[in-house]
Amino acid sequence: MSRSIAPILCTFLLLAATSASAFNITKILSQYSDYSTFNELLSKSGLAAEINKRATITILAVPNGAIGDLTSKSDDVLKRELSTYVILDYYDIPKLRSMKEKTAKMTNMYQQSGKAAYDQGFLNVTAKDGSFVFGSAVKGAQRDSRLEKSVMNQPYNISILGISQPMVTPGLDGTLAPVSAPPPKATAPSSPKSSPPPSDDEAESPEEEEAESPVEETEAPSPSEDADSPASSPSPADDSPPADVQSPPPAGSSAGKLKVSFGLFVVLASMVAAF
Repeated sequence: MSRSIAPILCTFLLLAATSASAFNITKILSQYSDYSTFNELLSKSGLAAEINKRATITILAVPNGAIGDLTSKSDDVLKRELSTYVILDYYDIPKLRSMKEKTAKMTNMYQQSGKAAYDQGFLNVTAKDGSFVFGSAVKGAQRDSRLEKSVMNQPYNISILGISQPMVTPGLDGTLAPVSAPPPKATAPSSPKSSPPPSDDEAESPEEEEAESPVEETEAPSPSEDADSPASSPSPADDSPPADVQSPPPAGSSAGKLKVSFGLFVVLASMVAAF
């Protein structure tokens, strides 16, 4: 009994999973006349068939009155642009309000094309003035497509949100210029910085400087022969007194005694004469 029920149960679960994940975006949008032009563009570009293969998806739909120049795009460019309106996750208004951050980044279907560059495969949603604003995550892109309402949702498979105007993702028509990488920063040399080069007035050769401002050279006094040669000992002639100065006679000589006696005699004679 249990063996016969098992295959039936598996088949039922498979059919239930298939019916839950499969939907037809064309039939769904056909119920909302305000988005009939957007629905036609999805079918014209071939994107509707790819959307129907998804199990979980969110579509940002533009109403007929704000569709703008999307109708004038070629099928190739139109498919690229409309694929940025398809978010690869389920978002309804309650889930948007539960975001922890004021701005969130979402992956769109163009990211899986293998041609996305410079964040073309991402959208930014920002909580602003009690509502939410969508726009391309490409740097410098406008983000002014405001959430207007929830068109329909089937948790957690498909959600269709109505936005005020088309989003613009730069470069989907091939006009996005590649962004060049900034030049590498020059590393400072390890050696000490050299002094700045001299100016034209200072950059003169040494010969010119010597010619313009000669330096007076003073000859060093040549050393005398006396300075080079060792000092000679004084000669006896230098120590002798002058020739006209006579040295006193030695005390023990007879001539000296006679002169002393004569001097005493003269002194005594003077004293006697005085008396």
